[in-house]
Amino acid sequence: MKKGLMKIGKGLAVLFLLLLALPVAAQRYMYVWQGGNFTRVDRSTVGDMPFSGGGYYLQIDGVSYPLSRLDSITFTPPVLDTTGKVVVRYEGDRAEVSIPTTVTGVTAQVNGAHVILTSTNTTDELEYVLQGTSSAGSLLYYGDYKCKFYLNNLNLVSNQGAAIDIQCGKRIEMILHEGTVNSLQDAPGGVQKAALNCDGHLEFEDGGSLTVAGKTGHAIRSNEYLLIKKSTGTVTVTEAVKDGLHCGQYFQMNGGNLVVSGNREDAVQAELTNNPLDELNGQLLVKGGTLDLMVSGNDVKGLKADRNITISGGDIRIKVTGNGSKGISTDGHLFVNENDYPTSIDIEATGGPYTDPTTQEVKKCMGMKIDFNMTVEAGKIKVVNTGKDSSGIKVAGTYTNKGGQVDASIEAGVIK
Repeated sequence: MKKGLMKIGKGLAVLFLLLLALPVAAQRYMYVWQGGNFTRVDRSTVGDMPFSGGGYYLQIDGVSYPLSRLDSITFTPPVLDTTGKVVVRYEGDRAEVSIPTTVTGVTAQVNGAHVILTSTNTTDELEYVLQGTSSAGSLLYYGDYKCKFYLNNLNLVSNQGAAIDIQCGKRIEMILHEGTVNSLQDAPGGVQKAALNCDGHLEFEDGGSLTVAGKTGHAIRSNEYLLIKKSTGTVTVTEAVKDGLHCGQYFQMNGGNLVVSGNREDAVQAELTNNPLDELNGQLLVKGGTLDLMVSGNDVKGLKADRNITISGGDIRIKVTGNGSKGISTDGHLFVNENDYPTSIDIEATGGPYTDPTTQEVKKCMGMKIDFNMTVEAGKIKVVNTGKDSSGIKVAGTYTNKGGQVDASIEAGVIK
């Protein structure tokens, strides 16, 4: 039996195997496998794992698993299956690309550790694996069809342009493979838009981690919507000359963890596209997960949307210390409820006033700034503002509270 792996038998044999494996498991998570798929469980929340139903079920973290359907329980992350996938391996100042014979329409150019992949395939959702380490490497991708990129312990620093630049206007799945630690950094002083740039729809998923530093522009940029799925592990921005995360059309977070600091402009920004008919255009939606945002520049925002912001779940913590900056700012409406998960918003605003050098407009530091209406139906909001002339919540239109707990100073055109 491999270390950390327990084949599930019948009855009480399962309990013996669990007890045998627990002392040697130092991993944070355990993985419960059924039918070839796993459920990740944080071991710190597991506690006792009793049997029920006459010994035919195993209770793990409040979930009842039929023993007859359990394949195995592991304490080490699953190994990525690269079968049928294009694999790019970085090693120092060189890279190599493996293209399976089953994959058609993909060509590769390699110059040292700088890789250009070109796909003419418009029928298959191809899969690419990026792994290894280089301090002088990058990936440039050209394609016209949706595809998947697996980051499999990839640590990539570019010395010319973006670390990853995806020139494809379709849906791009950025899969942070379970248990892996990944990092990206672009070259300073370039013309690239971001360290991780995508011309299409960018979707993050899976339980690994990704750390990004943007040395020229944004850290992460999506030309269309940017989605962080429930399964996502942790995405961290440590530095950005511009926005931490910047997206056209809309930003949506369903789960996972997002940490942004060191940005000189907004932490997360959703801006309008040129097409007013685009879905959720200019909006920002948080439906779950945790956000830790630290804003320290002048006249910058934690969460910024050109249109509405809807927060229906999640734990949001924003610390604002820049003059004239805002924790949350929307040019539209703000809606807060618990339609998806419990909602908690905690903002600390300690910055002072800022005078725009171009317009001479004096801008105050605020916890929240809403240009239209704000409606709170559920959830907890706390805003502490201690900076000179700072404000807690300022609503240009109507502020309506239908049941949420709000601890903040409120200025509004109308308060209901």
